Amino acid sequence: MKKKSMRKVAGSVLSIVCAVSLISGCSSGKTEGPTSTVSPAESSKSGAEASTPAKLAPVNLTIYRVGTPQPDEKAVVEAMNKITKEKINTTITLNTIDWGNYDDKMKVIISAGEDWDLTYTASWTNNFYNNVAKGAFLPLDDLMDKYGPHIKETIPVKFFDGARVNGKLYGITSYQIMATMKGFSVKKDLADKYKLDKTKIKSLRDLEPFLENVKQNEPDIVPTTSGASVSTEFLSRMDTGLFYDTITGDTANPLVINVKNNDFKIKNLYELPETMELAKMNREWYNKGYIRKDAATIKDYKAEQKTGKYGMFPAGAVKPGNEGDTKGWAGYDVTDVQLSPSYVSNTSLISSLAAINQNSKNPERAMMYLDLLFADKELYQLLCVGIDGKHYKKVDDRTVESLPNGGYNPGTDWEFGSQFNMFLRPGQPKDVWEQTNKVNKEAIVSPLIGFVLNRDPIKTEMAQIDAIVNQYNSVTNSLLNFGSADPEKIMAEINDKLKKAGLDKVTAEAQKQLDEWRKANNK
Repeated sequence: MKKKSMRKVAGSVLSIVCAVSLISGCSSGKTEGPTSTVSPAESSKSGAEASTPAKLAPVNLTIYRVGTPQPDEKAVVEAMNKITKEKINTTITLNTIDWGNYDDKMKVIISAGEDWDLTYTASWTNNFYNNVAKGAFLPLDDLMDKYGPHIKETIPVKFFDGARVNGKLYGITSYQIMATMKGFSVKKDLADKYKLDKTKIKSLRDLEPFLENVKQNEPDIVPTTSGASVSTEFLSRMDTGLFYDTITGDTANPLVINVKNNDFKIKNLYELPETMELAKMNREWYNKGYIRKDAATIKDYKAEQKTGKYGMFPAGAVKPGNEGDTKGWAGYDVTDVQLSPSYVSNTSLISSLAAINQNSKNPERAMMYLDLLFADKELYQLLCVGIDGKHYKKVDDRTVESLPNGGYNPGTDWEFGSQFNMFLRPGQPKDVWEQTNKVNKEAIVSPLIGFVLNRDPIKTEMAQIDAIVNQYNSVTNSLLNFGSADPEKIMAEINDKLKKAGLDKVTAEAQKQLDEWRKANNK
């Protein structure tokens, strides 16, 4: 997941787009910033057909998001509803489901055909591509054209490509850093105490002396919440330049290619020697006591991280400003260690999306609400940090600090809207967006961007494969990530089940589609 930094736009949309090579032939030499936030008076115009709220019937939208449920969420929603009622005659019912349960609960909610309007979806939870394949999400192109002007003005067009399936748009990305970089956030007091030199940390193994020091000398601290996720994200290594990308957008899906080799040959993630090496390392960490024995039973790992009782934990994204961002929601200082290269992929482009229910009774209003999150700073900031003076205080005109026990500090600014409309957190550099643009510019760009696997010819096999991967590698029951089982035994079980589920047929079909796509797109 990508937890992004929060600042006013300072970078150039055009330069980002050209830099990550998502648009061919950027010929203009002019640098233009994203459209500035619209004033409250202007932002009532959320679409051509809704110029004034008086023309709109009252509507309530049911929204689901992932995160730690907040004690004072009701007060925040009431404040938000005053704005949305005035601007688009709409109120919201916000449902926050904790990290560990979100994926499973959304599967039940969607499968049961419950009444809802908007949901958070991504490659890593409430799986975007799977839901599109099931017909759960509504195509959004026409709705965005009519009711999403601020979205279109803010987000470079090619950053939507990952959320297009068969040419149709099914998700609205939050606007933030568009590259992914994985690593760990380390408690700064412990990093300083044990003289952790980030410049010398080039691989996961280089963290082991630190973990051992914590284990031996800090009886009240667990060295790490978990090992590294057995996925393309941590198989992509900065020390070797290795970069794997997934065919499906799901980082734990078996269908991957080695971008470094650039041969476009689809491999099985769970048969790669690098995967076994990573799983064995996690097992070693578990056996040495670096990972708590019941780690796989944690339901809300975010709440665990906030306790400060862990030496380190996987960072959502090791990006500019993340250390200050983490302090904002966790309450203590961390130092980030980057272990994977920075890259832009289909996965990163669908790492944080909003989708509208195919059966929503008010899809137009749902798009208006999403657009308003881009247009109205106050509304977006309420959703992110709550009410000024009650949930946070202003450090200066650009920086805010959440109040201890304030009752609202979800730390999920990256879920909806544009983070360029957000305050800075203490510790975040003033030039964080210039740094962000630099990362986007220098990031590796996956050659798979724009490729979407058509699941129809293999939908039965894909459903079985998804279930197998989820069984062994889900957030709450990851035997491989937490090292709580023999990796050779588990990997053999996974591969046996994958073969029986039709992985060979799936691989052949995916390879055929990929080869055809490459030919059609001169890749």
